[in-house]
Amino acid sequence: MKKRNLFYFFMILPSLLGILVFYCIPFFLSASYTLINNMAEKKFVGLENFRNMITDELFLRAVRNTFSFILLSVPISMLLSLLLAMALFEMKKGRSISCIFLFFPIIVPSGTIVYFWKILFDVNGVVNKWLSESGLPVGNLGHGKFAMAVIILLFLWKNISYNIVLFWSGLNWIPQIYYQQYELEGASAYRMFRDITLVFLSPTSFTVLLMSIVNSFKVFKEIYQLYGAYPTPDIYMLQHYMNNQFSALNMQKLCTAAYLLFLFVSIVLLIIFYLQKKLTDTYQ
Repeated sequence: MKKRNLFYFFMILPSLLGILVFYCIPFFLSASYTLINNMAEKKFVGLENFRNMITDELFLRAVRNTFSFILLSVPISMLLSLLLAMALFEMKKGRSISCIFLFFPIIVPSGTIVYFWKILFDVNGVVNKWLSESGLPVGNLGHGKFAMAVIILLFLWKNISYNIVLFWSGLNWIPQIYYQQYELEGASAYRMFRDITLVFLSPTSFTVLLMSIVNSFKVFKEIYQLYGAYPTPDIYMLQHYMNNQFSALNMQKLCTAAYLLFLFVSIVLLIIFYLQKKLTDTYQ
């Protein structure tokens, strides 16, 4: 048994070394940058960078936009993913072709996605053409008050298929005997969904929640390709802020923002894990 564990350890050792060298060590070494005034003088200033950061209007705007995006996109993504997974699970015909269309965004490169969305939402794009032909006002749907909606649609289109796979897997693990028993008792579809589906899908739902939060930060690549490093203030995200600080070699602000983001995300994840454990203990 010990030899087998040793073999498994050596198999994952390259990945562990990669994480250590390229993630963990730089993360902890960068802590020193949060305590200096700039990269030229490198004067120790204590927690001054953190005090300045939480009063920086540009940083606060990026925080508001980022978490507004997460609070809107993640619940919508989870709800749509669950509904589509349940629809696919119940389908008898056409499931294969439906899966192809739903899972297509997973394999599409980011450059293709960006080009497609530019065709749709550019000033002279397809959507504006439809609006014009319908007699509705035409505008730049990638900027102003509609900008966030466009980014949320992009996130949903790109990531919803991955969540469908997770929910579909969870649905397959639910014993059908529970549904049959409820049907014999004359229970409604809503009651079966509430008492069986949601309960058994709770571990999967927490996994989907975590992955959706992680993927919401990854959408920056497409936003950057669409609107550049300095988009409209409505979609200026934390990733824009940190990327621009890196381009300006302002390492003290970059690292301070990164540590504040790490602290907040860690607290959120701890709360999620606590709720998951509490919910699991309740139904055991």
